[in-house]
Amino acid sequence: MGSKWTTYKYGISSPVKISDLELELYAFRNKLTISEGGLGVEQHFRNAANLLWPSLQWNPWLEEQIDSLCKYDYVGWAGCGASGKTYSATLFSVVWWCAHPTVSTVLLTSTTAKMIRKRMWANVQELTRKVIGFPGNMVDSKMSHQAVKGDDRHSISAIAVADGNTSKAVANIQGIHAERVMVIIDEATDTPEAAFEACTNLSKGCREFKMLVIGNPSSKFDPHGRFCTPAKGWRSVDVSDLSWETERGICVRFDGLESPNMSYAKPKYKYLITREQVETAVRHETDSSPTFWKFTRGFWAPEGTVKTVLSESMIDTYEPGRTFTFIDRVTLVAALDPGFGGDRCILRFAKVGLATEQRMVIQFTETVHVAPNASLTEPIHYQIANRVKEECIHRGIPPELFALDSSGEGGGLADILTREWGPVVRVEFGGSPSENPVSDEDSRSCKDVYDRKVSELWFSFRKWVMEERIGGVDLPTLQEFCSRVFDDSKRKISVEPKKEMKLRTGKSPDLADAAVVLLDLVRKTTSLEPNAKKSDAAWELLVKQGDSIYHDTYAIDELSALQ
Repeated sequence: MGSKWTTYKYGISSPVKISDLELELYAFRNKLTISEGGLGVEQHFRNAANLLWPSLQWNPWLEEQIDSLCKYDYVGWAGCGASGKTYSATLFSVVWWCAHPTVSTVLLTSTTAKMIRKRMWANVQELTRKVIGFPGNMVDSKMSHQAVKGDDRHSISAIAVADGNTSKAVANIQGIHAERVMVIIDEATDTPEAAFEACTNLSKGCREFKMLVIGNPSSKFDPHGRFCTPAKGWRSVDVSDLSWETERGICVRFDGLESPNMSYAKPKYKYLITREQVETAVRHETDSSPTFWKFTRGFWAPEGTVKTVLSESMIDTYEPGRTFTFIDRVTLVAALDPGFGGDRCILRFAKVGLATEQRMVIQFTETVHVAPNASLTEPIHYQIANRVKEECIHRGIPPELFALDSSGEGGGLADILTREWGPVVRVEFGGSPSENPVSDEDSRSCKDVYDRKVSELWFSFRKWVMEERIGGVDLPTLQEFCSRVFDDSKRKISVEPKKEMKLRTGKSPDLADAAVVLLDLVRKTTSLEPNAKKSDAAWELLVKQGDSIYHDTYAIDELSALQ
């Protein structure tokens, strides 16, 4: 004889007894709608959460955050500080995992192990320990709560993605496979691109996938900003909008001026930004402060709030990431930012030539991160020099079409390359501005406009972007150009010193530095300023060399004679 089935509320039948919590988790997992006899995903979540944690205190922002995750699979949260984002994310993920733990994986990521242990993992510990008999096995040392002891695949796990070896974190993420996967990226503004992409790729092959990306808005071009980009573009939203559709889901924003605590002199809701905190921020900061927008308004700072070498609207307008169509005079060039002192050593390549509309342009192509091996007996300078020489020769680039920042230790590297390979082009970041005119429209010399050489270099790149003569620039590089501020309040324009930028952003603009070195090489070597022409023998040889890249007729004898 078969087992006797019992029908419970919501029309759920079972041959075994089902508790109220199991009923709610089942209805939540299967998304029972009202027409199907259920209460809807959001209400079933609330019922399950209240059964698990009877003292759970709800607030309007928590309800809105949970509802967005119930309705959408791809969710971005942008908000002020103390908006409860991290707690709400962890709460949802624990219930979501608990609904079917043996086939589910929740991956929590943040920038550093210290940060994730202090925030999301602390929430996981608190939530699971408050429930008697919560399923699974906690392994705190690994920041993993397993469905079954020893099973790290079906678990709630935390991974630091920007602390130490990012590639190892990426490998760990890529090894995750389960029927149900939920990914939460906290501190998304500072999450490395490789880790972000690895998390996104987890959607492939699973039956159910959810992704939540959390951050205090910083740049529309960082991973968080791009994930939250409105489906109709940034011009379709402004600071009055609290949510909008994105390409794959929704972005929900939490404005400190709209905090649930604003209606109360004394805070009603714990952990949310208070009326006093908001009023203090309004008194002591201004609308021109990026900190005010990031941590109080929870919105991307309006254009012009901070003066940066490139801006988001400039990138939208002039499209420096475009791909040009070359019609003549194509040649390959390369440039290096040596990155001594702990910075990245970046080697960049580009095509230079005549594009449509008879304009000479630069199309950036490959970027190579040169990573010296400290365990080798060969000196670091020689390791870098040999790698640069090898990469350039492989692409048919001679030394006269290669440039590097020769400031400081870069001068010694330039000496080695000149001795081992041939004369290279040196660019002194710390030198004085040149005598060159600022532009065709501005006949003033650069030395009269810029305070030092680095300011000239970065603003020359800005000029070429605005002339629509730069293409192929990747997003990480554009982020660096959008992050470096400048001061034009005095007689000469001055870009922010690199040390100050590193202290403020935590990063060195190595990708952008290599790009401006390459531009300076083009300006010095091929005289490609607007309307400039060059018809001498050296230029004709460069043209011939460029043609050989595509027709395999490189004039080795002529090049040797020129050297």
